[in-house]
Formats: sequence, structure tokens, C-alpha cells
Amino acid sequence: MIESSRSRTPRVVVTGIGLRTGLGPDAVSTWEGLRAGRSAARSLSSILPGHGGRWHGYPAHPANRRQTTPGENEVSEAVRDARLFEGERPNFDPDRAATVIGLSKGDIGRLARAHRHLHHGGPAALDAVDPDWTRCWPDAGARSAFESLGLRGPSIAPVAACATGLMAVLRAAELIRIGTCDLALAGATESSIEPLVLGAFARMRVLARVGEDPIAAVRPWDRARSGFLVGEGGAVLVLEREEHARHRGVLPYAEVLGGALGSGAGHETRLDPDPGRFAMLIAEAMTRCGVVPDEVDHVNVHGTATRDNDPLECRAIRRALGSHADGVSCSANKAQIGHLLGGSGAVELAITCLAIRDQFVPPTLNLTDPDPACDLDGTPGVGRYRPIGTALKFSIGFGGHLGVAVLRRPDGPRRPSVPMPPRPPRRSESP
Repeated sequence: MIESSRSRTPRVVVTGIGLRTGLGPDAVSTWEGLRAGRSAARSLSSILPGHGGRWHGYPAHPANRRQTTPGENEVSEAVRDARLFEGERPNFDPDRAATVIGLSKGDIGRLARAHRHLHHGGPAALDAVDPDWTRCWPDAGARSAFESLGLRGPSIAPVAACATGLMAVLRAAELIRIGTCDLALAGATESSIEPLVLGAFARMRVLARVGEDPIAAVRPWDRARSGFLVGEGGAVLVLEREEHARHRGVLPYAEVLGGALGSGAGHETRLDPDPGRFAMLIAEAMTRCGVVPDEVDHVNVHGTATRDNDPLECRAIRRALGSHADGVSCSANKAQIGHLLGGSGAVELAITCLAIRDQFVPPTLNLTDPDPACDLDGTPGVGRYRPIGTALKFSIGFGGHLGVAVLRRPDGPRRPSVPMPPRPPRRSESP
């Protein structure tokens, strides 16, 4: 084993998860949908009257699609899951609790609604939307969390395009590791199903071609892939020092060993076609965490189903892991929940924690004709049980933001696994 600083610094564990996706309003329903191979893709005609006939996507579950403040549902669920309060009293020191919650572009939906009211009714009409302009800012999720919970540690709102969520979690883990705080709420959320956002991505030519069945449109690693569809949702994770969690009597899902951040700009939507930089970042993350390639069992990839980035990601994995790459089980979640943009990294990191808990690799939907350039095990169609001791999670943001996180199954007592739900019908169905 490569020597690392892990034995000399506090271990950081995940003790709470809050999830919101098109598959469900919480972690339980989202994870059940992923394991069962369901997709949340559908026409947006009921959500975007006058526009929806042109667009398809993955709206968040109707139970919480429109939140008063970005991330409020995810925060509430994560706090309950981690048992941070006894009644109304916190069982932690609020002065040593951080919030690191990002939005890649602010609350674009709130801004769009405000603009429509302004256009039709003038400045006075803005009161019908929300008189608090600051709720549209990229720090709205972090600010709402620490204000509502009475947290007084650092509050940070990262912005790194589609890598925002992963970077938020890695930054929060580092705050704990260097002793700034004992615990942190970390993640990202997005509500991006708006004509402005969809039209902009269409103009960039990154959206999937949709035929008669939107469920079949997003095809990560498949020869017929043509791009992604936009989704809504987010995730907030509670991170803690392992000793702090043990003192509170809370069992962890996974340990966040660490990671690495970098950049690889080559184009506004594509990475540098040379996978060398990304492969070096993967290797750097493993070295920092004291992990060798043979220890990696599972990789949750970014998997946007775009023509160029999918094979580049596979080539980087193969270069970083060497011959062991053929023994790793990979998953791309965006065919089931959509591309959640800034929220994707946090959501897929939470999914990786659940995969470690249950020792179950979720499927990559619509991977029926693998591209020879994507020659790794993508877990096509149906998920499977396998031992997962160490897992990697990648995020790639437009403009070249790169992030790699390394997770490990906790050594001691951990969250118990959840039995597999009944096997679904052969064909995926939207909820």
C-alpha cells in the first residue's frame, strides 16, 4: 500500500444523504429507481406550456420540484438522516459546522420567473415572485442552510459548472481534515428546466436526439449516443470526522479518502482530446489517498453520452488503472436521472456512497451496443452485486473543470445494506 497521510489526519465519513431527482423526492426512492433500472425521462410539455413540445428532460419529482430555497429538501433529509438534532437541539457544536453548497449558475428558474413578471407588470410585479433578490444568487443554498440550522462555521458556495457538486464535497472534506470544523453539509442542487437553459444547450449541440421514446435517448458509452438531456435535482451530504460521528452514535455510509482537482480545457464543451491530463489527475487522487489501482472496484463516471467525452473518459481510466481497468465495474447514471449540471457530481457521489453501502453497482441504461472506444465494463442494462471496497467518482465541467473523488467502505461498523427491490419489467418505464 502506498504510504499516505490518512493515518495522520482525521478520517472523514458520510453520515447523512439527502437526494432529489426525477426518480423520487428522497434518497430511498431515487436509489430504488436506479437499482431497478427505471428512467425519469419524459416530455416537458406539461411543465413548459408553449415550449414543451420541443423539449424532453428529467424534471424533479413533483413532490418537491419547486423549492422555496435551492436545496432545502435535500438539506432537511440529510440532517434527519444524520440525526443532527435531538428535538430542536443540535447534538454538535454549531460553531464547528460548515456549509459548502453550490449552484452552478444561481437559481435560474427564479430569475426567469422574475423576468417574466418584470416584463409584463414592471418592477412592482416582482413582489409576486419573491421580494428577496438574494435568493437568486449562487450562494442561496449555502446561506439558507446555515441560517435555518443555526450553523456558524465557514459557508462556501463553489461554482465550477458541472463539477460544482463534487468540488463542494471535496472542499468540505478538506475543511474537516485540516481541523476547521467537525462536520459539514456539502453538495449542490439545480432546477434548470427552463426554455433559456434548454435552448442554450441545444444551440451548443450537446442535447440527445429524441425519437419516439425519450427513455431511449440518452445512451452513455453506446455506439448510437448523441448527447444528454437536462435533469433537475440535487444532493446534500453530511460529512463528519469519524471520531465525531462515532461519539454521536451514527454509522457511516462511506469514507471520503480525498481526491484531486484540475483542469483540461480544450473547447467550451469538450476536453482536450489527449486523456493524459485526466489520467494523471486520477493517479494523483489515488496516490494522495494511499490507494493503488488494484484496490479500485467501482467507478461512477461522468458519462454525458457525448461523442467525444465518453471515450476520452474511458481512455483516461485505462491509462490510470492499467491492466486492472478490465476488472472494474463502471456506471453512468445520466440515462436514468438526466444531466443535473452543477448538481450532478453531488448526486452521483451520493449514489456511489449507496452503492458502497449495498455492495451493488447500478446499471448504465441504454448501453445495448457498446462503442469499441468505450471498452470497459459499463454494467449495461442491469445492475449487479459485487464487492466494493474502494470507488472513484469523476466530474467534468464545461470549460475544463475536472474532479476525482476517492471513496472507501468504512473499516468498522457501517450502515446496513438494504435488500434489492423486486425485479422490474424487462423494459424501463418512467415513474
